[in-house]
Parts: sequence; C-alpha cells; structure tokens
Amino acid sequence: MSKIILVASGKGGAGKSTVSALLGQAFALKGHPTLVIELDSGLRSLDVALGVTENIVFDLGDIVRGSCDIRDAVIPCPFCEGLSLIAAAAKPAEISLDTLEKISSELAEDFKYIILDCPAGIGETLENAAKCAGLGIVVATPDPSSIRGARSTGALLASCGTPNRRLVIERCPQKAKNLAPIKNLDEIIDGAELQLLGVIWEDPMTRSAMDSGKALAFESPNYQTFRDLSERIRGKYIPLGFK
Repeated sequence: MSKIILVASGKGGAGKSTVSALLGQAFALKGHPTLVIELDSGLRSLDVALGVTENIVFDLGDIVRGSCDIRDAVIPCPFCEGLSLIAAAAKPAEISLDTLEKISSELAEDFKYIILDCPAGIGETLENAAKCAGLGIVVATPDPSSIRGARSTGALLASCGTPNRRLVIERCPQKAKNLAPIKNLDEIIDGAELQLLGVIWEDPMTRSAMDSGKALAFESPNYQTFRDLSERIRGKYIPLGFK
C-alpha cells in the first residue's frame, strides 16, 4: 500500500513544490516508485520541474470531471525512472476528499509513495489532503511571516487528524550568521511548533533544476540533503547538521 505524504506551506513561495519534486526524485532513485499529485488548480508548475509539459494529455481536472481514467493522467518523468506526476488542473477545480481517496486507492499497488503537493495557504483542498495523509510536511523559510504561516498550517493538519507532522526549512543559508533577522534554527522550529525533518540549503543548482526540467545535479549541496530527507521518512536515523 502507498504511503501518502502531503507537502504544504502557510505562504506561497516557501518552496513546497521544490520539496515535492526533489523528494519524489530521491524516493525514486532509491527504487521506490513515487507519484506526485499537484493540487494547486490553475497554477501548475511541477510539469516544468519534472520535464513533462509537452506530454500532458489529461490532468487532475479531467479526473475530477470523469473525462479520463485515473491512470491516463499519470505522466512518467523522462529523466527519473520510477517518478510520475498527475499535473494540476489547468483551470480551478474542486479537489474533494473522495477524489483523493479514489486516486490513492486505485494507484496504491503502483506506487510506494504518493506525494500531495498542496496549494499555499489554508483551505478546503489542504483539509481534504490532511484527512488522507499519513505524514504532513510543512515548508517554511527563515522569515517571520513564513514561520507564522507554518504554525497555522501545522495546527490545521493536527485538527484534521494527520498523524505525523514535520517541518522542512527551505532556502536556508549555509552559514548561521546569514539567517538574520532570525537568530538560529531553533527560533524557526519553536515558532512553527513542529519537529524538524530537514533543512534545504539556498542553492542556485536547485533552482536551476526546478526551472529547467532536469535532474538535480549531484554537485548540489541539496542532492544528499534530499536523499537524507527520504531516508528519515523511511525511519532511518540520520543526524541533522547545520554549519
């Protein structure tokens, strides 16, 4: 059966789609078939990150309308074997709990992990995703408003019954002194009121991978970071470090 993971953020631009795409790649590279479902109707971007824009025939909106079979909307990533995407609806569409449960149930034997890339902010789609996910990853940047949004998002996940909730800090400078006005990582963790799962470094190669539809370069400091993130989710103990 698939493990369902949602990725959310209190504010837009925190990097949740980066986490969804590159976490999916990390799982797939370890031999775990992974599906990313983009829930941000009308604002798709993961098709670019995963290099499948020209291959989209059906999207999540078509599944909602019943105009295609669920598997018809699953698009394999061309540069990462074992990773696939269901692209967000091109136009706004209501993503119900029934829809998410139906997709997850039908594809449970095909994928080890299903990642739900949620819209930014708090709304009905996030609530529905929270009700069917076993792990909720809340993404925040070292910014006071992003931290506040992460706390609200984590609280909503708790109220919807998501059993495990963790924090990922995105776009983090590799030197603690560059966190200003934030003093240290503990201030972000305490402000979000979530247990830390991992830290994604500020890195131009990571941004380039997302913009170009290519795999993350091995030379990127985040290549190992995402591998470690995926292993922690799988229950392996990997210490968290910060320079």
